[in-house]
Amino acid sequence: MRFSKKDGLMKRKSAVIVAALALVGTTGVAFGAVGPAGINGPGLAAVGPLSPVDGYPVWYQDKAGLRVENCGIWTADPMCPAVAPRPDPALPTSFPDNYAPEAFYQLASAVMPTANAGKATIVNNLEQSLINGQQFTFSRVRIDITNATAGLSYTVTTPAGVKTVTTANFPTRVFDTLDVGLAAGDFSGALGGSVGPFLTWDTFNNVPADPALKPNALGKPTYIGDGVTPHKVIGSPYGTNFVRIEAVGVNPTPLTDMCPTVAGPLADCVETNLLVLQGKIATTSGVAADQATYSRSSAAAGNVDVYASSIGDQQAITTTDVPVAPALAEFAPTELTGSPGSAGHYFARVPYVGAAPPTTVKVSNTGDVPVTTKNIAVVDQVTGTAVYTTGTPANPAAVPPVAATPGSLAINAVSSDTFAPPVLTASGFAALPVPLTLGVLAVPVQDAPPVFVTVTSAAGGIAKLPVTVVGAAYNPIPAVAQAGPDQNASVGALVTLDGSASVGALTYAWTSPAGIVLANPTTATPTFTPTAADLGANVFTLTVTGAGGSTSTATVTVTVTGATPAVANAGANQTGIQRGSTVTLDGSLSSVGTYQWTQVAAAGDPTATLAGATTLRPTFKFPFYKSPANNGALTFNLQVTSVDGSIANSTMTVSPSSDSVIVTRAEFVVSKGTWVIAGTSSNTVGGFTVTAHLGLLNGPVIGTAIVAAGGGFQLKPSGTPAVQGSQVTVESQLGGVSASFPVALK
Repeated sequence: MRFSKKDGLMKRKSAVIVAALALVGTTGVAFGAVGPAGINGPGLAAVGPLSPVDGYPVWYQDKAGLRVENCGIWTADPMCPAVAPRPDPALPTSFPDNYAPEAFYQLASAVMPTANAGKATIVNNLEQSLINGQQFTFSRVRIDITNATAGLSYTVTTPAGVKTVTTANFPTRVFDTLDVGLAAGDFSGALGGSVGPFLTWDTFNNVPADPALKPNALGKPTYIGDGVTPHKVIGSPYGTNFVRIEAVGVNPTPLTDMCPTVAGPLADCVETNLLVLQGKIATTSGVAADQATYSRSSAAAGNVDVYASSIGDQQAITTTDVPVAPALAEFAPTELTGSPGSAGHYFARVPYVGAAPPTTVKVSNTGDVPVTTKNIAVVDQVTGTAVYTTGTPANPAAVPPVAATPGSLAINAVSSDTFAPPVLTASGFAALPVPLTLGVLAVPVQDAPPVFVTVTSAAGGIAKLPVTVVGAAYNPIPAVAQAGPDQNASVGALVTLDGSASVGALTYAWTSPAGIVLANPTTATPTFTPTAADLGANVFTLTVTGAGGSTSTATVTVTVTGATPAVANAGANQTGIQRGSTVTLDGSLSSVGTYQWTQVAAAGDPTATLAGATTLRPTFKFPFYKSPANNGALTFNLQVTSVDGSIANSTMTVSPSSDSVIVTRAEFVVSKGTWVIAGTSSNTVGGFTVTAHLGLLNGPVIGTAIVAAGGGFQLKPSGTPAVQGSQVTVESQLGGVSASFPVALK
């Protein structure tokens, strides 16, 4: 999709920033456009480690490898002015008591004037917020159009895609927000939102670098935009690096072409390719302290295994002891090993000297500016196994019944501290943790094992042991026959036996009384048609065979009576039905037989197409037509034919309701001889027509339009001139008539 090179009118810079600082709003539905796959596809790729200072991610990374950080929170940054004020601006920033409630990794905002002295504000942000002490990050796309026309559809194109919105929540305002990732403490949810790849100024890749983006010593930009200047951008996965709004009469300067690449009336489109963009390239990679475990076999020394993670390229990661006093440190600072091939994982085995292992170690990324550090407690490492030996489940259906034989669960675990083994306890299979004895625990009575057993050490280590299973497999469920409930049937009416509720059945075998021949007797649902010779009770036997050769039998009785004359009951008349809705007819009170529904059409009646016309409950979509047509109702007949050949008929009627019509806009452009007439119908199904008349219903026809889903309509005819004081009246195909509405001359 190409975008316009013409620049739309922008609000002053400060207003653009303030417009972006609105907290959580209503949630819309996802944008309809689908972007390309691969690194240029929509969404983000990764979230960085958490800051040790405020607990937010130190960066987010898009699928092209660009990483951005939040900015302007701890130090005022003129390139990142959009930061919500902290509770007490006179005091320094502190977390969480005096911390900005909202800040941005990316802020992209566009403002345009719209018709009726309105304003459109569109944002595409990756945000962080602090709400009632809880931390959130989320992507946001918000569309806010003031002084909008009620019932009018607005198609909005942004760097995040295309979406059609209306004034659904406010009478004269479009306010639609899509927030993705709003889960306290879960910072990965924003990865799947509508932000990404990150937008940048279109000068971001210039050589030499754009000085407005503050190049670093390597000549690379350190910001994606300056946070204040409306500017052309790049990065949309859809190629829509602009904001465009298409709707009837949305252009406040209808004689100016705001969208030269879009066909249609000049008045129906506004567009800008200038967005205010804020964001800072991440200068820290961060570090996560994943695990620190000790091992020892003697009193005076041992090892600490330190695991850490950061981004995949080479980082300078070190670990140091965190003693009560510096003189008591049990090991010297040590560098962790890791390379681009280790997928961001770093490790060191550090020898320590002391009567007890270190309690805490610090992991640092010394390549960050400033250095990122994380502390982590040192615990022992617990390893082991959990094995469940199967028993035998109960089989009450067996003859004689078989009682259950319980299985057993064996847990073996050991601590990495073999010099002074700590107490180990196991949980996950009983109400309370159970201690191990010398690293062993046998649980003899277990009907069903857990998936995992958790072993916890008094020295802090925890192991989640998967339970492996040994022993004999269970026998399959024995077959149990179910022949269905007893039935009553008439001579000549088809009877279906039903053994489908049988359990574990692999084969079916039905036997019938003498003289009755079943169709498909080796299936779950055989059939037969009773004759006069079958009057009375008839017992059928079902034998099923299951896995392992188990068998079971059951019986069902079908009582046959003589055929009865046909009785037809088409159901009660239905009134107040909305045209375009689905109507269900109901002949369920009729007798057994065959059924045929037909429409009894009078002159002028529309045709209703019945679905399931040979069933008791057919349906049809009530057609659009102007009421009254004859008596305004549609008539239907149900004919029932009994097995004895008798026939009965019954009729019923379905009457529609009229809609109400409201005109909300009537304008005539004198110089062009063109009209714009808009309004709503109370029938929200849509698909029918409305006709506008100059003056009353006996006045000349101005034009017609199809009512959209939701009930809105718009007419844009030409001709039929209006004069000062003219009025319009709109009538619906469904019978509704609006009040006369004054015409505004333009």
